[in-house]
Amino acid sequence: MIAGHIRNIRRWNQIVRVLARHGFTSVLKEIGLGDMLGRLLDSVSLWKEEAELMRMPTAVRLRHAMEELGPTFIKLGQVLSTRRDLVPDDWSKEFEKLQSDCPRVPFEEIRVVLERNLGPELDELFREIDETPIAAASMAQAHKAVTRDGRTVVLKILRPGIRETIEGDMEALRFLARLADEHLPNLGIDPIATVEEFARELDRETDLEHEARSTERLSLMFADDPKVSFAKIEWNATTRDVLCENLIHGRLLVSLDPEDLAPDIRREVVVNGARAVFHQTLEAGFFHADPHPGNIFVHDDGSITFIDCGMTGFVDESTRMRLAEIVYGVVRNDPDMVMRAALLVADVDQDAVDLKAARSDVQQLVARFVGVPLERINLADVLDDFFQTLRRHDLRCPADIVLLIKALGTIEGVATRMDPSFDLVAFTQPYIERLLKSRFSPRAVARRVREAALELVHLGEVLPTEIATFLRRARRNRLRVQLDVVAIEDLVVGVEDASERLSYAVLIASLVMASSILVLASKGDGVAFYLGMGGFVASATLAFGLIVNGWRRRRRLRRMSRRMRKARGEKNV
Repeated sequence: MIAGHIRNIRRWNQIVRVLARHGFTSVLKEIGLGDMLGRLLDSVSLWKEEAELMRMPTAVRLRHAMEELGPTFIKLGQVLSTRRDLVPDDWSKEFEKLQSDCPRVPFEEIRVVLERNLGPELDELFREIDETPIAAASMAQAHKAVTRDGRTVVLKILRPGIRETIEGDMEALRFLARLADEHLPNLGIDPIATVEEFARELDRETDLEHEARSTERLSLMFADDPKVSFAKIEWNATTRDVLCENLIHGRLLVSLDPEDLAPDIRREVVVNGARAVFHQTLEAGFFHADPHPGNIFVHDDGSITFIDCGMTGFVDESTRMRLAEIVYGVVRNDPDMVMRAALLVADVDQDAVDLKAARSDVQQLVARFVGVPLERINLADVLDDFFQTLRRHDLRCPADIVLLIKALGTIEGVATRMDPSFDLVAFTQPYIERLLKSRFSPRAVARRVREAALELVHLGEVLPTEIATFLRRARRNRLRVQLDVVAIEDLVVGVEDASERLSYAVLIASLVMASSILVLASKGDGVAFYLGMGGFVASATLAFGLIVNGWRRRRRLRRMSRRMRKARGEKNV
């Protein structure tokens, strides 16, 4: 396992040094790196005399370490800032402070990327490209350009070599995740699955065609709305490494002082932003997952334009219906309905959950909203409090639901900053009502009855065939019964391992005995003596190899055992 990382040893050294210098030496040793890199850890532990750094909270030190380690780790922190199901709240808030600003890449290197992606058409597409970037983030750099027909556009170009950097860093993260999974079984999350999910997110983030498609899809959702818009994609100059879109003329919301806008314009901005986010999340099911002020342009008439659609979320109709049941159960003071909907959203086996304890916590949460009318229900707070409650019972909220809650909470923060008098809770009421009607209205119930009837008809059509197949196999003695005996795989693997090691031990003992006989018979001279000594050397080598192999095998067996138990759990779910 270590051999595969030799080519990245310099990066490994840097990662270990940075983590150790920021006070994570004990964690590195606990996951097994203390034995492998003990000398390195001892050398960097001397740097802990930096008292100011050591007095910082863990989340702050980890944020500083991520910033020092570069783009991949910065992006990891930014993703984790949206995933309160994976990290504590204080960590999530701290990771929101991670800055994407990075050193600017010289334009000569940027032009190489442009020429590689656009080829000879580069000069045909653009009259000029501003060599000074307007933004330099961890993954990409943006430049203004003027097309041949005189339109000003923005070119977003991936940093040269960023994929190779990410690939090396992801190899390191996967290795750390495997160590954490092996040595820290009570983390509360699956580190390997989390890293793989992050890898998929990074793959989307570095595929600018994916961002372009998401931008266009969101734009089509608001094609008839003059108050909400998205950047227009120039597909003739867009590739996986280059994104070309029209330049947005307006003021970035993050740089605006609300007092500089007239009260009616502030109200218009908030209404448009809230309307856009609620429509995306609760009605369309496809949404911009990071609508913070740095991604929203404001125009003079109060209309808004969203940019940077690389992070999006998707909530299907079935999940939205479960959210409706959660809200309806809260309003009706029905914790059983809330629990049923939650278990369906989390997709877990009820037998694997302490329902009594979970229901007690849900009852307390629901009791807080007793007597609160629907128009005073804050959807973001209800869902956030609810899924944080479930998290205490090891019920993991789906990633897209976390992003949905994050989007609702973000736009609420925008509304509070721009117009504190705006009643966002009351503004949400029509969307919640429509969500509930889509689930509980007579028309919706009738539609579900029709769908259930069709399923029964289909079952009636296939059931005779299934029964006939069962009887035919029974008649021919071809029925197969599969039993899942808990931990039988561990026993089989253990027996096989013990048998193999016993065989090697017998072989080594026989070789030692044969060598001893040869040495004694030779009386210290002749071919027999040298054969005997060679046998001793061979047996010693085999014994050493058996010890090393046993150590490696024990580690592999522990990992295999965990995977089997995890697979059984997923299968039961």
